[in-house]
Amino acid sequence: MKALFRKLTVAIVAVCAAGFFAGCELEDDAFTGIRFTKDGCYAEAGSEVYVSAVFINNDKENKNAVIKYSIDADLSDSTGSFLDKTSAASGEAIKLTLGSKVGITVIKAEYDTYTARTACGVEAETISINDKPIGFAQFGVEPSKMQTVVTVSNAADLKKYAKQGGCLIYVDGVIDMSEGILPIEGKTMDGNNAAPAMNAFIASNSEYSTYDDWIKNMTTNSWINSHLNDKGDTNTLSISNTYKNKIQIQIASNTAIIGLPGAVIRGVNFSIKSNNVVIRNLTLKDSVDPFPHHENGDGWNAQHDLISIDTGTNIWIDHCSFEDTLNLGTAANGEKWQIYDGLCDMKSSATNITVSYCVFKNHDKTMLIGSGDSDGDNTKRFITLANNYWLNCGQRCPFVRNSRIHVYNNVYDSDAYRHWTSQTSINARAGSIVCAQNNYFGSVTSQNEQGGTIYISDSAIFDFAPKYGYVLRKASSDLRNLAGPGKLSVTK
Repeated sequence: MKALFRKLTVAIVAVCAAGFFAGCELEDDAFTGIRFTKDGCYAEAGSEVYVSAVFINNDKENKNAVIKYSIDADLSDSTGSFLDKTSAASGEAIKLTLGSKVGITVIKAEYDTYTARTACGVEAETISINDKPIGFAQFGVEPSKMQTVVTVSNAADLKKYAKQGGCLIYVDGVIDMSEGILPIEGKTMDGNNAAPAMNAFIASNSEYSTYDDWIKNMTTNSWINSHLNDKGDTNTLSISNTYKNKIQIQIASNTAIIGLPGAVIRGVNFSIKSNNVVIRNLTLKDSVDPFPHHENGDGWNAQHDLISIDTGTNIWIDHCSFEDTLNLGTAANGEKWQIYDGLCDMKSSATNITVSYCVFKNHDKTMLIGSGDSDGDNTKRFITLANNYWLNCGQRCPFVRNSRIHVYNNVYDSDAYRHWTSQTSINARAGSIVCAQNNYFGSVTSQNEQGGTIYISDSAIFDFAPKYGYVLRKASSDLRNLAGPGKLSVTK
């Protein structure tokens, strides 16, 4: 096994036992409490790491204090780890032997009425159905309920087994949900680049014969505010919804979708209104709405996301890549022609969600959590965004309403291919409570509070239940090489 030992900052050092996220606020008075002397870390399974804590009374170490240690199973699965002893003098090191499973081990130190915690972890080297998620998803994801194992390589089978539920689905190869309707990557989504399959789809579902004709007529007539209904087609599904039915995959409860090496799904909309769903190791591209609707003052806007979580619970999205590959055209009336909506959006009663080690790139409105100011409840909607790489994203990374969300170890950056102007990264809106820790902002805009609250590091109370253990990286920039599909081998 390759050595991991990537040193990380400890998740939290609390002066009282009030909670794992910033359990209490440090005051300006002389410090009294327990502190761990070294940062936490990730290490190989079965390896040994040494930790020590000191008791400080009025800013001075009390070397006579005997500190008690334990593995705090209430906060995290101990993953088979164990300590060589359960007490030691202040400053004396104890040995932690890490278990054989991937996960976080939380170590608790106690003296008198004071408590502190640190975390060590075993980082994955492979992707397996038996892996345990970090963050809020760990409280409800149950791989044992995904019993039927299948491998799919086409759109029909992927739809079939995702809708069936109870399946572990391996994706092999490249699947184009549009079945040739989208132009090739790098082209502009307009009438000039329409594929033959697109023109055939137009002819079958509207009064026009080509995509170019459809765009010119739909965007220049006086009835452009028809909102998803074609002229003369008000009594049936609009062409937009007909296309959505083609590309949308409804994922039933107790379903895992894992990409084998090189797996790509293009032109897809994953719809999650279910419980216990895992999506890992996939490249997801171009959730395009070729038939956007008109909004007064804002041009033509799309409807589809690569992943839409609406009432879904216990969801883990891990080591995936989300991206756009098509250029945007212009409507015939000169307004914007927006064919992309979000990459991964969440709303309604969605909760216990973790998005980890994913790449989001080349997109504007990237991740929306809460569809409006009245959508959601921050005492019920819990989301973790950890160890993700956001490249060339304009805004909404995420845009949060009415949620309690933990955003840590994320990298936000841009390169020479940036198309979208950086507006905001973490955007806290109505009713949102965001704990943002150890995030790296390169040449992009960082955080923005607009009605919500962003707590930086452990400077303020971020109390919720349930609680979990986590570890902060010292060098978040490492995520450029760790996040996304294909970084870990798949164990079937």
